Amino acid sequence: MRPVTAAPKGVLVPGAAAQRFRLGRYLPAADLAPVVEHYWVVAWDLTGQPPYVQRTLPYPAVNLVFDRGRTAIFGPMHGIFAYELTGAGRVLGIRFRPAGFRALLGAPLTTLVDRSLPLAPVFGAAGDGAEDAVLSAEGDAGMVAVAEPLLRDAMKEAPAMAGEVNRLVAMIETDRDILRVDDLVSRCGLGVRALQRLFADLVGMAPKWVIRRARLHEAAYQLGQGQAVDLTTLAQDLGYFDHAHFTQDFKRVIGQSPSRYREACAVAGEDLAITGKNKE
Repeated sequence: MRPVTAAPKGVLVPGAAAQRFRLGRYLPAADLAPVVEHYWVVAWDLTGQPPYVQRTLPYPAVNLVFDRGRTAIFGPMHGIFAYELTGAGRVLGIRFRPAGFRALLGAPLTTLVDRSLPLAPVFGAAGDGAEDAVLSAEGDAGMVAVAEPLLRDAMKEAPAMAGEVNRLVAMIETDRDILRVDDLVSRCGLGVRALQRLFADLVGMAPKWVIRRARLHEAAYQLGQGQAVDLTTLAQDLGYFDHAHFTQDFKRVIGQSPSRYREACAVAGEDLAITGKNKE
């Protein structure tokens, strides 16, 4: 399997996270690449240690998570995803492309926002026993090898505009000049209302929300390095009207002000440098 080389932006307080678990991310097989963004594996061993709650800022995407006793399909989320790690274990996640899961769900993605589903409504009888088969496989590659046929068998024809929507979301995440919906409209040739309808159907989230989430991902990533990032400059670079609006938006979603989050990440980074990473 080919690993994902880009740094993850959704893992909050990454220095503390690196001390508690291993994160592996892998690209899908070529035939699944139009639908699947990547696979992710979280493995941990906290035996004899206190439980640890990892908080994640989700992307505008569906995740299928194989987790012992808690396997489910998780729709796009407005808020933070929190997961308690205790004892020892591992999970396999499949992060779909923003419009990728529409080919499996067969319904507008708005129906899955802030919700989770068992496997049966999407995978039918094929989902029975999938959790045990995946989590009993050997190594990361083994789990992925068991999960991929399940995806192939459930695939339906993708909506005509799925590829274009995936391209637009990728553009939002990489083009720092896209700060408003009008910026996206000027690049895609669609009107605002058409763009909104398309995103509601295929992504589940409005274009404005996707743009805002991309800005918060970038902010959390830069602050998470624990370095002396100038908050006023960062707010301006991300298109906020002023520092106060940036602080308000960041705190509303992350739960801490940018300055407090930066401090927490700096402390975690110092601890990581001293103790090193925990191994699986």
